[in-house]
Amino acid sequence: MNQSFPQRSWDKEVHSLLTDIIRKQAGLACFDFDNTLIRNDLGEKLMASVINEGMIHIPSDLSHLFRDKEYWKDHTSKPISEKSTLLWEEYTYQLKEFGIEMGYRWTSFLFQGLNREDFYSLSRKTWEKVSKERTESSVFPQREMLDLIDFLKSNDWDVYIVTASPELGIAAISSHFGVEEDHVIGMRQEQSSTGKNLPILVEPYTYGEGKVKAIQSRIGRLPDLAFGDSFNDFPMLCSAKQMGVAIDRGNPEFVSACLEKGIKIQPYFSLSTQV
Repeated sequence: MNQSFPQRSWDKEVHSLLTDIIRKQAGLACFDFDNTLIRNDLGEKLMASVINEGMIHIPSDLSHLFRDKEYWKDHTSKPISEKSTLLWEEYTYQLKEFGIEMGYRWTSFLFQGLNREDFYSLSRKTWEKVSKERTESSVFPQREMLDLIDFLKSNDWDVYIVTASPELGIAAISSHFGVEEDHVIGMRQEQSSTGKNLPILVEPYTYGEGKVKAIQSRIGRLPDLAFGDSFNDFPMLCSAKQMGVAIDRGNPEFVSACLEKGIKIQPYFSLSTQV
């Protein structure tokens, strides 16, 4: 059994506390995915893949989802590059106008028409494409988190990924983190009789308090350790029975709220330790 895990760019106090907690007794650890287990956002890369492949699984009339209803009455006749630009503009508008959760919920229409096999193929192709580079804007696993999961596993902990991104998309590549596919809890969509995603979310949606509700309903107990990087993760961090760890990506309001609740702060991992 390992006595600890590499410190790399872990805060010294956080590293020491985690080591002691993990070695003392096995428990449940829950990790956010985007910007926590990985650098940057795979969920948005999955959206881009659907768009760039022509949105072929999506109904032609999307006018009910966009402000420019005339344009989106039949998207199949429009150039992909043009659709892409307008879709990202609408996504940005949704986030700003209605909030992050509603913006994320809005994106579910992009993943309709995909069955499990389709989604796994899309996700794995996307991951293979985006995870090779090591730049500030790249998408790839944080080495510190891979080390931590190895240490948790060696001490018989249960490890789950709890994400607002599509569950199937993250489950498809969870083996890269040593996490079983059925240990991914994320955005789920109702399915048709043929097993294809419908543009209707299964509640609770894994955002904010929904993450805690999903953990309780799917796992049956609250986490002992929890890790996240944003207010989306705040309720999950607060729910941790032993310690919540907030990844500080430069939001002082988030850091302040976490400190008030006794949540430990881990500075964003150094890019130099990822190379």
